[in-house]
Amino acid sequence: MKKLILFLKNNRKKILILCIITLFTLFVVYKYKVSTIAADGWSDKVSVYENSKKIDLAIKDFFLEKDAYTASNRYEQLFKYFAYGNLKYQSPEGAFIYYPGEISSRGRTINGIEGFARFFPLAASWLFSNNSETIVLNNETYSITKTIKRGLLNGTNPKHIEYWGDVKDKNQRIVEAADIALALWISKDNIWNTFTTSEKNRIVKWLNQSVNRKIVDNNWNLFPITIVKALEALGYSDKTNISYINNLYKKYKNKHYLGEGWFDDPPKGIDYYNAWSIHYSLFWLDQIDPTFDRDFIRQSHTEFVKFYKYLFSQNGFPIMGRSVCYRLAAPAPIVTSALIAPEEISAGTALRTLDLTWSHFIKNDALQKGKLTQGYYNDDLRLLDGYSGAGSCLWSLRSLIVAFYVDKYIPLFKTQEEILPIEKSDFKIANKTIGWTIIGDKSNQKISLQIEKNINNKSYKLKDYSFNNKLREFIFKNPSRPNNKDALYKNYIYTTENKLFTRKE
Repeated sequence: MKKLILFLKNNRKKILILCIITLFTLFVVYKYKVSTIAADGWSDKVSVYENSKKIDLAIKDFFLEKDAYTASNRYEQLFKYFAYGNLKYQSPEGAFIYYPGEISSRGRTINGIEGFARFFPLAASWLFSNNSETIVLNNETYSITKTIKRGLLNGTNPKHIEYWGDVKDKNQRIVEAADIALALWISKDNIWNTFTTSEKNRIVKWLNQSVNRKIVDNNWNLFPITIVKALEALGYSDKTNISYINNLYKKYKNKHYLGEGWFDDPPKGIDYYNAWSIHYSLFWLDQIDPTFDRDFIRQSHTEFVKFYKYLFSQNGFPIMGRSVCYRLAAPAPIVTSALIAPEEISAGTALRTLDLTWSHFIKNDALQKGKLTQGYYNDDLRLLDGYSGAGSCLWSLRSLIVAFYVDKYIPLFKTQEEILPIEKSDFKIANKTIGWTIIGDKSNQKISLQIEKNINNKSYKLKDYSFNNKLREFIFKNPSRPNNKDALYKNYIYTTENKLFTRKE
């Protein structure tokens, strides 16, 4: 001990220098690690626009007054609500829409692209249904075409300050490029045909970066297919790309199609992605190119909704699985079936399913600050995936996108609503292909979803967004939300009364 004390005494300066160097090294390593992990724009905050609470209350009161207003009027106001949010949260040059709220692990840049790309198809469908391209939003005049065109041209220009960026393998831009390509096809008469040849070429060049990239082997397979087919329909056919997507589609269908309209969707398996991504994408492929596997698409669509339609009631539907904030997109395949599977879903059933779903969530405050909340009703970080930011939740608009599109042909919003299965009688319907059983109780409008493979599992509760999550986010400047895979996928029963998901914050 004396020798140690003597050594420390005689080497104080060296030890002090060594400690300083060590601390400095640890500090540098920490800063480097945080900088490589941190989500870009983590510390940036987006201010909510003026009078947002008043505007939220106004759309809630208006939309829920079914006896006072027609469906057309109510859905027009709903579109204008989202259009106003799009207008108020634009970046200076219009290529990004930065919504207030939690950002994703992919950062604010990607979230801003999502904000633009996920609203664009709604604007396109609105225009497609012969609605006005210039609208007045809370005393502000808004030109849909001018706003969208400016964002597109700036976002796809590599020399512009708001360029969306180059597309890499397994990049989120691939997902957003599919929505942009689709929206260009839907709005070809209003937007695409107004571009010059050089402007079209610039947009096409950016979109084509998403083709032949490495992708996640699940519903992502349908994104490059959508891009290529949309561009082909717009006059930009590429034999190499056509061959690529034909092979990709064949492999995807052979590997992931289970039967009765259901697909496996790795890594999590069977969930609502069948509705708001897979059948949504297949519907658009059918519309873009009627020769593209129409028999399979329409037959599988019919088989899917034959079972799926039993999930809806006046109290919503039994949510489960990932991406809970996309919940309002769930009626999308019911709506599209009114057009491509009318023998199974009438226009009246489609409208009632859509309307009950949107009414239920609007009643429970799922619309706030000009956008969808990041949870089931209110914001809920227990349910928010790390890959989801504020703009991500606009996938919920997909049921509205198809509704405006279908309305051009049926018309949907002037149809007399028809009661749903749960409003007619009790039922118990089983699907052996996926091992789901849906039970409906007419007396209280309760719907229960039983997942038979989970019958012997214990009951899983949601893990809270805890102090540890907050601390990790503070240190690493990146989302650290609880992993609730077990609660979302492994319970035996999910119901419309399940307080697991309907807790209000």
